[in-house]
Amino acid sequence: MEPQTQTLEAKLAALREVENIYRLSKKWQRLTPDEKRPNWEKIADAVLRKALGRPVQAAERVSLRLQDGRHMHEHDRQSARVFDRTLQNGVIDPDALHSFRHGRTTRYAAKRIRRTRGPDPAYLPPAKSYIMHGSTDLEYPSHHVQNVGFVPSMHVAPSHIKLERPGPPSDPIGQVPTAAPHRTSYY
Repeated sequence: MEPQTQTLEAKLAALREVENIYRLSKKWQRLTPDEKRPNWEKIADAVLRKALGRPVQAAERVSLRLQDGRHMHEHDRQSARVFDRTLQNGVIDPDALHSFRHGRTTRYAAKRIRRTRGPDPAYLPPAKSYIMHGSTDLEYPSHHVQNVGFVPSMHVAPSHIKLERPGPPSDPIGQVPTAAPHRTSYY
């Protein structure tokens, strides 16, 4: 048997009731000297167990129906409210919100005209382009050493050690050894 479901509001009301029971347990006083104190904790735990034991009903999904070219008053209430709230968040241009609400649009200039300025005046020197850092001389420091300065992140070999290139590879590049004598490489 599947447990009964409850709405989210009913679950929150049960949790508020548990809080009220605990609040009442702190204020409760005996009316007669022999009166037994009720077990408020057990009562609150029973209500809480009952509320937590039932799954919450899934909220009804509302399908939003966006009708292209329609204004706010031409949509159903809930869809219009969601679209309006979405357009108010500021990510989209405010003109879209005004157009959706009232049908008003802002008129912009159709096209901005870019004026050519012509050649440079004669009194200006000719422009020269320089590359400040090539791909070889740009080094970023890795750390800073006190009284020395920044240490480059690239390793610099000492100048007194001669660096030698390794010899050519023993197997020619591109050939794969095979058992067939007539086929020495893949195509």
